[in-house]
Amino acid sequence: MLRAARLLGAVLLVGAIVACGADPDDSGRGRSPVASVASIPSPDGPVWLGAPPVSVTVDDGVLASVVAVHAFGCGPVSHGSGFAVAPGLLVGSAHVVAGSSSVEIAWNPGGGDGLVTSPADIVGFDPARDLALLRSAAAVPPLQIERVRIGSTGAVIGYLQGERLEVSPARIEHLRRASGLWGDGIGRDVYFLAADVQKGQSGGPLVDRGGVVGVAFATATGPDDIGYTLSRDELLGFLGSTGVDVRFDYRGDAVIQAQPASLSVVSSGECPRR
Repeated sequence: MLRAARLLGAVLLVGAIVACGADPDDSGRGRSPVASVASIPSPDGPVWLGAPPVSVTVDDGVLASVVAVHAFGCGPVSHGSGFAVAPGLLVGSAHVVAGSSSVEIAWNPGGGDGLVTSPADIVGFDPARDLALLRSAAAVPPLQIERVRIGSTGAVIGYLQGERLEVSPARIEHLRRASGLWGDGIGRDVYFLAADVQKGQSGGPLVDRGGVVGVAFATATGPDDIGYTLSRDELLGFLGSTGVDVRFDYRGDAVIQAQPASLSVVSSGECPRR
Protein backbone atom coordinates (compact mmCIF):
# COMPACT_ATOMS: atom_id res chain seq x y z
CA MET A 1 0.00 0.00 0.00
CA LEU A 2 1.41 3.36 -0.96
CA ARG A 3 1.79 5.83 1.84
CA ALA A 4 1.29 8.76 -0.46
CA ALA A 5 1.24 11.42 2.23
CA ARG A 6 4.87 10.66 3.01
CA LEU A 7 6.25 9.20 -0.16
CA LEU A 8 4.86 11.33 -2.93
CA GLY A 9 3.28 14.69 -3.42
CA ALA A 10 0.00 15.16 -5.22
CA VAL A 11 -2.04 18.19 -6.07
CA LEU A 12 -5.72 18.34 -6.90
CA LEU A 13 -6.39 19.19 -10.52
CA VAL A 14 -8.56 22.23 -9.83
CA GLY A 15 -8.44 25.00 -12.39
CA ALA A 16 -8.74 28.53 -11.03
CA ILE A 17 -8.87 27.86 -7.31
CA VAL A 18 -5.19 27.59 -6.55
CA ALA A 19 -6.14 30.44 -4.23
CA CYS A 20 -9.92 28.12 -3.56
CA GLY A 21 -14.16 -8.00 -7.13
CA ALA A 22 -11.61 -5.85 -9.06
CA ASP A 23 -11.77 -5.78 -12.82
CA PRO A 24 -10.41 -9.03 -14.33
CA ASP A 25 -7.97 -6.99 -16.42
CA ASP A 26 -6.78 -4.96 -13.44
CA SER A 27 -3.87 -7.02 -12.17
CA GLY A 28 -2.15 -3.87 -10.99
CA ARG A 29 1.11 -5.10 -12.47
CA GLY A 30 2.01 -2.61 -15.16
CA ARG A 31 4.59 -3.97 -17.58
CA SER A 32 8.10 -2.57 -17.44
CA PRO A 33 8.12 0.65 -19.47
CA VAL A 34 10.24 0.80 -22.59
CA ALA A 35 12.28 3.58 -21.00
CA SER A 36 11.85 4.27 -17.31
CA VAL A 37 11.98 8.01 -16.75
CA ALA A 38 10.55 8.37 -13.24
CA SER A 39 9.95 6.32 -10.14
CA ILE A 40 7.89 6.74 -6.99
CA PRO A 41 9.15 5.04 -3.81
CA SER A 42 6.83 2.67 -1.97
CA PRO A 43 7.20 0.08 0.82
CA ASP A 44 7.14 -2.63 -1.87
CA GLY A 45 9.88 -1.04 -3.94
CA PRO A 46 9.90 1.73 -6.55
CA VAL A 47 6.98 2.19 -8.90
CA TRP A 48 8.45 2.89 -12.31
CA LEU A 49 6.80 4.91 -15.03
CA GLY A 50 7.86 5.48 -18.61
CA ALA A 51 7.58 8.52 -20.82
CA PRO A 52 4.02 9.44 -21.82
CA PRO A 53 2.85 8.78 -25.37
CA VAL A 54 3.65 11.51 -27.85
CA SER A 55 0.18 11.58 -29.39
CA VAL A 56 -3.16 9.83 -29.35
CA THR A 57 -6.24 9.93 -31.57
CA VAL A 58 -9.59 10.53 -29.88
CA ASP A 59 -12.91 10.38 -31.73
CA ASP A 60 -14.95 13.58 -31.90
CA GLY A 61 -17.89 11.70 -30.39
CA VAL A 62 -15.85 11.12 -27.23
CA LEU A 63 -14.88 14.78 -26.99
CA ALA A 64 -18.56 15.78 -27.22
CA SER A 65 -19.21 13.83 -24.00
CA VAL A 66 -16.75 15.90 -21.94
CA VAL A 67 -17.86 19.11 -20.22
CA ALA A 68 -16.37 21.97 -18.25
CA VAL A 69 -17.69 22.28 -14.68
CA HIS A 70 -17.99 25.70 -13.01
CA ALA A 71 -18.82 25.89 -9.29
CA PHE A 72 -19.81 29.17 -7.61
CA GLY A 73 -20.07 30.28 -4.00
CA CYS A 74 -16.66 29.64 -2.46
CA GLY A 75 -14.80 32.74 -3.54
CA PRO A 76 -13.12 32.44 -6.95
CA VAL A 77 -14.99 30.27 -9.43
CA SER A 78 -13.82 26.66 -9.22
CA HIS A 79 -13.18 25.10 -12.61
CA GLY A 80 -13.01 21.39 -13.37
CA SER A 81 -14.22 18.88 -15.92
CA GLY A 82 -16.76 16.10 -16.16
CA PHE A 83 -18.38 13.63 -18.52
CA ALA A 84 -21.80 12.11 -19.12
CA VAL A 85 -22.47 8.54 -17.98
CA ALA A 86 -26.20 8.47 -18.83
CA PRO A 87 -28.67 10.93 -20.38
CA GLY A 88 -28.96 13.81 -17.94
CA LEU A 89 -26.24 12.56 -15.55
CA LEU A 90 -22.58 13.57 -15.42
CA VAL A 91 -19.64 12.68 -13.21
CA GLY A 92 -17.17 15.26 -11.89
CA SER A 93 -14.83 15.75 -8.93
CA ALA A 94 -16.14 16.38 -5.42
CA HIS A 95 -13.34 18.83 -4.62
CA VAL A 96 -14.38 21.03 -7.56
CA VAL A 97 -18.00 21.48 -6.42
CA ALA A 98 -17.47 21.23 -2.63
CA GLY A 99 -19.39 23.94 -0.75
CA SER A 100 -20.79 25.49 -3.91
CA SER A 101 -24.08 27.39 -4.00
CA SER A 102 -24.59 26.74 -7.72
CA VAL A 103 -23.00 24.71 -10.50
CA GLU A 104 -23.11 24.93 -14.27
CA ILE A 105 -21.64 22.88 -17.07
CA ALA A 106 -20.36 24.08 -20.44
CA TRP A 107 -19.97 21.86 -23.47
CA ASN A 108 -19.66 21.91 -27.22
CA PRO A 109 -22.69 20.29 -28.90
CA GLY A 110 -20.84 20.27 -32.23
CA GLY A 111 -21.03 22.38 -35.33
CA GLY A 112 -19.23 25.37 -33.85
CA ASP A 113 -16.48 26.61 -31.61
CA GLY A 114 -18.61 28.11 -28.84
CA LEU A 115 -19.58 26.43 -25.56
CA VAL A 116 -23.18 26.13 -24.40
CA THR A 117 -23.83 26.47 -20.66
CA SER A 118 -26.50 24.75 -18.62
CA PRO A 119 -27.26 24.71 -14.87
CA ALA A 120 -26.60 21.48 -12.97
CA ASP A 121 -27.75 20.03 -9.66
CA ILE A 122 -25.56 17.95 -7.38
CA VAL A 123 -27.33 14.61 -6.83
CA GLY A 124 -24.34 12.63 -5.57
CA PHE A 125 -21.37 13.73 -3.48
CA ASP A 126 -18.62 11.50 -2.08
CA PRO A 127 -15.57 13.37 -0.73
CA ALA A 128 -13.89 10.07 0.22
CA ARG A 129 -13.85 8.95 -3.41
CA ASP A 130 -13.60 12.57 -4.59
CA LEU A 131 -16.51 12.13 -6.97
CA ALA A 132 -19.71 14.06 -7.61
CA LEU A 133 -22.80 13.25 -9.68
CA LEU A 134 -24.46 16.11 -11.54
CA ARG A 135 -27.90 16.30 -13.12
CA SER A 136 -28.45 18.57 -16.11
CA ALA A 137 -30.98 19.01 -18.88
CA ALA A 138 -28.15 19.42 -21.38
CA ALA A 139 -28.19 16.71 -24.03
CA VAL A 140 -24.59 15.60 -23.50
CA PRO A 141 -24.02 12.15 -25.08
CA PRO A 142 -22.91 9.55 -22.49
CA LEU A 143 -19.67 7.61 -22.59
CA GLN A 144 -19.49 3.84 -22.23
CA ILE A 145 -17.69 2.69 -19.06
CA GLU A 146 -15.31 -0.04 -20.25
CA ARG A 147 -12.88 -2.54 -18.79
CA VAL A 148 -9.35 -1.25 -18.50
CA ARG A 149 -6.14 -2.76 -19.84
CA ILE A 150 -3.07 -2.06 -17.75
CA GLY A 151 -0.30 -0.90 -20.10
CA SER A 152 -2.67 0.46 -22.73
CA THR A 153 -2.50 3.91 -24.27
CA GLY A 154 -5.37 6.34 -23.87
CA ALA A 155 -5.97 9.96 -22.94
CA VAL A 156 -7.11 12.21 -20.12
CA ILE A 157 -9.58 14.80 -21.44
CA GLY A 158 -10.69 18.00 -19.76
CA TYR A 159 -11.11 21.75 -19.98
CA LEU A 160 -8.23 23.93 -18.85
CA GLN A 161 -9.52 26.91 -16.85
CA GLY A 162 -12.99 25.86 -17.96
CA GLU A 163 -12.41 27.12 -21.49
CA ARG A 164 -10.02 25.07 -23.66
CA LEU A 165 -10.48 21.36 -24.22
CA GLU A 166 -7.19 19.52 -23.74
CA VAL A 167 -6.42 15.93 -24.70
CA SER A 168 -3.43 14.59 -22.74
CA PRO A 169 -1.97 11.33 -24.11
CA ALA A 170 -1.60 8.78 -21.31
CA ARG A 171 -0.29 5.30 -20.68
CA ILE A 172 -1.93 3.35 -17.85
CA GLU A 173 1.14 2.04 -16.04
CA HIS A 174 -0.07 0.66 -12.68
CA LEU A 175 -3.06 0.08 -10.43
CA ARG A 176 -2.32 0.69 -6.74
CA ARG A 177 -4.21 1.20 -3.50
CA ALA A 178 -2.96 4.68 -2.57
CA SER A 179 -3.48 5.83 1.00
CA GLY A 180 -3.02 9.25 2.51
CA LEU A 181 -3.05 11.48 -0.55
CA TRP A 182 -3.02 15.08 0.72
CA GLY A 183 -2.74 13.71 4.27
CA ASP A 184 -6.38 12.63 4.47
CA GLY A 185 -5.57 8.98 5.28
CA ILE A 186 -8.18 7.71 2.79
CA GLY A 187 -7.38 4.72 0.59
CA ARG A 188 -8.35 4.89 -3.07
CA ASP A 189 -7.81 2.51 -6.00
CA VAL A 190 -5.73 4.64 -8.34
CA TYR A 191 -4.23 4.26 -11.80
CA PHE A 192 -0.72 5.68 -12.12
CA LEU A 193 -0.36 7.31 -15.52
CA ALA A 194 2.56 8.36 -17.64
CA ALA A 195 0.83 11.55 -18.72
CA ASP A 196 1.04 15.32 -18.55
CA VAL A 197 -2.23 15.80 -16.66
CA GLN A 198 -3.06 19.45 -16.03
CA LYS A 199 -5.09 21.66 -13.73
CA GLY A 200 -8.69 21.93 -14.86
CA GLN A 201 -8.81 18.31 -16.05
CA SER A 202 -9.93 17.12 -12.61
CA GLY A 203 -13.13 15.13 -13.04
CA GLY A 204 -12.39 14.51 -16.70
CA PRO A 205 -12.39 10.98 -18.12
CA LEU A 206 -9.46 8.68 -18.72
CA VAL A 207 -10.48 7.02 -21.97
CA ASP A 208 -9.22 3.84 -23.60
CA ARG A 209 -10.64 2.45 -26.85
CA GLY A 210 -13.25 5.21 -26.84
CA GLY A 211 -14.80 4.48 -23.44
CA VAL A 212 -14.08 5.82 -19.97
CA VAL A 213 -12.00 3.67 -17.61
CA GLY A 214 -11.10 6.17 -14.87
CA VAL A 215 -11.54 9.71 -13.55
CA ALA A 216 -8.69 12.25 -13.29
CA PHE A 217 -8.20 13.79 -9.86
CA ALA A 218 -4.53 14.58 -9.13
CA THR A 219 -1.05 15.04 -10.54
CA ALA A 220 2.37 14.59 -8.95
CA THR A 221 4.07 17.63 -7.45
CA GLY A 222 7.58 16.24 -7.91
CA PRO A 223 8.34 14.19 -11.04
CA ASP A 224 7.01 15.45 -14.35
CA ASP A 225 4.49 13.55 -16.44
CA ILE A 226 2.86 11.53 -13.65
CA GLY A 227 -0.89 11.68 -13.18
CA TYR A 228 -3.45 9.87 -11.06
CA THR A 229 -6.97 8.75 -11.92
CA LEU A 230 -9.54 6.97 -9.82
CA SER A 231 -10.10 3.42 -11.05
CA ARG A 232 -13.15 2.09 -12.84
CA ASP A 233 -14.15 0.22 -9.68
CA GLU A 234 -14.13 3.48 -7.71
CA LEU A 235 -16.34 5.10 -10.35
CA LEU A 236 -18.81 2.21 -10.50
CA GLY A 237 -18.94 1.92 -6.72
CA PHE A 238 -19.76 5.60 -6.47
CA LEU A 239 -22.52 5.40 -9.07
CA GLY A 240 -24.08 2.45 -7.27
CA SER A 241 -24.02 4.34 -3.98
CA THR A 242 -26.06 7.18 -5.50
CA GLY A 243 -28.91 4.87 -6.55
CA VAL A 244 -27.84 4.50 -10.19
CA ASP A 245 -28.40 0.98 -11.53
CA VAL A 246 -25.07 -0.46 -12.71
CA ARG A 247 -25.08 -3.71 -14.71
CA PHE A 248 -22.61 -5.43 -17.01
CA ASP A 249 -22.84 -6.78 -20.54
CA TYR A 250 -21.24 -9.97 -21.84
CA ARG A 251 -17.94 -8.15 -22.44
CA GLY A 252 -17.73 -6.87 -18.88
CA ASP A 253 -18.50 -3.29 -19.88
CA ALA A 254 -20.84 -1.38 -17.59
CA VAL A 255 -24.44 -0.62 -18.56
CA ILE A 256 -25.83 2.38 -16.70
CA GLN A 257 -29.58 2.67 -16.18
CA ALA A 258 -30.80 5.77 -14.38
CA GLN A 259 -33.78 8.03 -13.93
CA PRO A 260 -32.26 11.43 -13.19
CA ALA A 261 -35.57 12.96 -12.11
CA SER A 262 -35.85 10.44 -9.27
CA LEU A 263 -32.53 11.52 -7.70
CA SER A 264 -32.63 14.08 -4.91
CA VAL A 265 -30.35 17.09 -4.61
CA VAL A 266 -27.70 16.52 -1.92
CA SER A 267 -25.38 18.73 0.10
CA SER A 268 -21.93 19.43 -1.29
CA GLY A 269 -20.37 19.93 2.11
CA GLU A 270 -18.23 22.92 3.08
CA CYS A 271 -16.00 25.14 1.02
CA PRO A 272 -12.47 23.73 0.82
CA ARG A 273 -9.65 25.57 2.52
CA ARG A 274 -7.78 27.85 0.20
